[in-house]
Amino acid sequence: VAPTNDGFTIITAGDEDSNRDGPTLIGDPDMGFSGLRVFGPNLIHHVNLKIRQDLALHDIMLIDSPGMIDSPTDSISYVGSGQGRRDRGYDFEGVTRWLAERADVILLFFDPDKPGTTGETLSVLTNSLAGMDHKLHIILNKVDQFEKIHDFARAYGSLCWNLSKVIPRKDIPRIYTMCTPISEKQGKRPDYLPDKMNLKGKAWAASLADLEATRLEVEHQVSMAPERRVDNMITQLYDSASLLQMHIVVMEAIRAEYQQQRKKFYLLAGGVGVFG
Repeated sequence: VAPTNDGFTIITAGDEDSNRDGPTLIGDPDMGFSGLRVFGPNLIHHVNLKIRQDLALHDIMLIDSPGMIDSPTDSISYVGSGQGRRDRGYDFEGVTRWLAERADVILLFFDPDKPGTTGETLSVLTNSLAGMDHKLHIILNKVDQFEKIHDFARAYGSLCWNLSKVIPRKDIPRIYTMCTPISEKQGKRPDYLPDKMNLKGKAWAASLADLEATRLEVEHQVSMAPERRVDNMITQLYDSASLLQMHIVVMEAIRAEYQQQRKKFYLLAGGVGVFG
């Protein structure tokens, strides 16, 4: 399944291969995406569903977002401010926030040639994904493209430095380093490996084993999404209850103040009537 770059692609398992466009998907109340209708028709036409019968995961729905635009001239907007980005034709940050709140696992990929967090990426991290650290996993992908170790160190360091300016914490979260898996059954050298690299060397073999272990760990996090669904629902219920409690406290304070001001008004009015 090849995800698109200009829209949100939803991939799920089914009995037979089929595709659905945005209006059909969002118009189906059983799919759970009807809430995206508030973001307008431009978004609806940039959403599609791919149902495939050969997927290994049958209880998971994957959502691939369009690539984020890293332009330093982009202004940072805030969700709910009414000034979302319009270069896509819809509020990209708002849509990302809507999907992230309902997701159980969030994977944020960075490519080696673009390890920065400027422009749209910075805005999404600070606005759309704020408060979702418990299910956010940051991944530096395609690290097998580096031919020298100092290139990897430079990209990894740049990503850590940029994330430190975005994430308001002393320690940045873990960054998973992943690569394209090498199939031993193919019996041939992958195209992305330089000719001078010895696949049988102990250092290279150890590096591949470490990258493979990290990839399997990320796969395990994704496979645990159905089990984490209950935990996330409890967390959302707790947050909603806390917000409701805060509203009740505020309303009770307003009611008490209103009753007090009302009593003062009647006392003043009675005093004017008696002595007038």
